[in-house]
Amino acid sequence: MEVRPFSRRLISVLICASLAGTVFTGCQKGDDMFPSINPVSEEAEVTESSGRPSDPAYDTEIRHINVALPYSDLTIQCLASLLYCKNSGIWDSAESGLTVDTDYLSSVATNYVISNSGCRSTGASLDKIIDWKSSGTMPDLFLAEDSEAVWKAGYAGELNSYLSDDLHLSSQQLYAGALTNNSDNGVFFAVPHYCASQIVIGNTEFIPKSTGKLQTKNSTDDLREYLEAINEEYPSIAPFAYAYEMIPYLGSAFNGDIPTSYMVNEEYSKDRENAKNVISGAADYIKDLYSDSLAADDSDGVDPIIKRNAALWIDSSAEIGGWMQYFPGNLYLLHLPCDDASNAGVPYITTYSLCVSKDASDSAFAAEFASFISFDPDAQLLIYRLENMTGLMPLIRNDAIWDLVTEDEFFGHMASDIRQTMDNAVYCPESNDSKVYFNTNEYTAGFVKQDGDFDPEKCYG
Repeated sequence: MEVRPFSRRLISVLICASLAGTVFTGCQKGDDMFPSINPVSEEAEVTESSGRPSDPAYDTEIRHINVALPYSDLTIQCLASLLYCKNSGIWDSAESGLTVDTDYLSSVATNYVISNSGCRSTGASLDKIIDWKSSGTMPDLFLAEDSEAVWKAGYAGELNSYLSDDLHLSSQQLYAGALTNNSDNGVFFAVPHYCASQIVIGNTEFIPKSTGKLQTKNSTDDLREYLEAINEEYPSIAPFAYAYEMIPYLGSAFNGDIPTSYMVNEEYSKDRENAKNVISGAADYIKDLYSDSLAADDSDGVDPIIKRNAALWIDSSAEIGGWMQYFPGNLYLLHLPCDDASNAGVPYITTYSLCVSKDASDSAFAAEFASFISFDPDAQLLIYRLENMTGLMPLIRNDAIWDLVTEDEFFGHMASDIRQTMDNAVYCPESNDSKVYFNTNEYTAGFVKQDGDFDPEKCYG
């Protein structure tokens, strides 16, 4: 069968057309063990390329970086001013990122110049970064769609030198898994900025009258019964479009709600037989949906979702904004099913992280700005206040920021559920720049239409 166009890049184009192994030394921070970040190498003197110099002229020289971030010029200017105010000791502690006057921040005379070329909310792809490099327009700091792929391709610099003494890095402030997900053998290559979760999206036009809308938290049995009701009342549509895309995220559902890695690939490397049983349970569940005509793809060459002829599909919450425009007023959200609907569930999270270019003109300032806008509560509050962040969630524990996210009219209720389970989150790829992600989608798309047992080896790249 023909595989669904990989990643949401093509879907975004279609929508627009329609609309117009880390090693750490543990240290005690707060109540939990949190990994410390050791510098890659010790320097006798701190230089501009590895940290803040001791020269007093540092406080008056112009510090300039180019960034590629999905924010408006106003937001970038306000973030730069906020950092300057805090570094200069002129920040009013009675204010917060939620209350500070943006006119005031815009009026602050700073020596920070940050120019923004912009990027998508899901970050720059590896192809885009290669284009930047070849055209000589590589930004000093950029949001990456897949920071690991950027690191392995040699375009990101290491950040241990800058993060090793960052005061924001504690178990009381940051979800540790998000941080370690951006490291390689003890070397940190990106700053986790925000995240999205895998969810199921539904079209309200095809809610069966016999059952009403499925509960947001549901079991695998509940979902199957719901799809059967949809199929009975709406036989000409796809009850679940591209259902094979759900296979990599159902490991926990078929393993007693215990967090398992993406496609159970980490568990498979340790115990192949047990892991294969978990994978096969998820794969057989989805394959049966196809066998019973409860799932369908673009067999006639037309995407049933784009055709508005699908009841349910899986996607990243980062794509909610686009789908809301494409299906105005006709969407609802469901969690991935669990074996037992009463379980809390396991969120499958993708982080969108900030990389400092290997050739950055001022790596220290770029890293400082990345850490500040990702980990400082006032900076995060300012971003969520000024930008449309529907479907995107913070990676710090601050109550005020999460309260702002959960107030979102459409996504807030689901975000509130995800917040409760973030400590159990499974961090996974959501980009074709990841070989595992690409191979998994390619294999599972064919598997559901073929005979034979599931072969996890073919999913791991």
